[in-house]
Amino acid sequence: MSSASPTEITEDEFLEAVAALRVFDPALSPIGAAILAALHFDIANDSRTFSLKIGVEHALTLREITALSDGNLKLLHIVRRSERSQRTVLALSEKGEDLTSRAFVQK
Repeated sequence: MSSASPTEITEDEFLEAVAALRVFDPALSPIGAAILAALHFDIANDSRTFSLKIGVEHALTLREITALSDGNLKLLHIVRRSERSQRTVLALSEKGEDLTSRAFVQK
């Protein structure tokens, strides 16, 4: 991540947001918390953009998206997925919005 314009979140603020999410839900992986923060702060709303901006392999991002959208977590909604590239467009679920709003109440 590079330096941000005055209306964007800085890299340090992003890392603090990831840490705050992990305090509220210690079961979140660092990548999972980063995906939630990226959605909350409108940094990336799809898997490929997230992977490129954060510098993590797309396959790892897709695995986290599956974990965050399935099972007990259900923190994400998958809006659509490209069959060819597997690029996945995401949105926070109600549960995800609640978690991020509680974690970022001071921000």
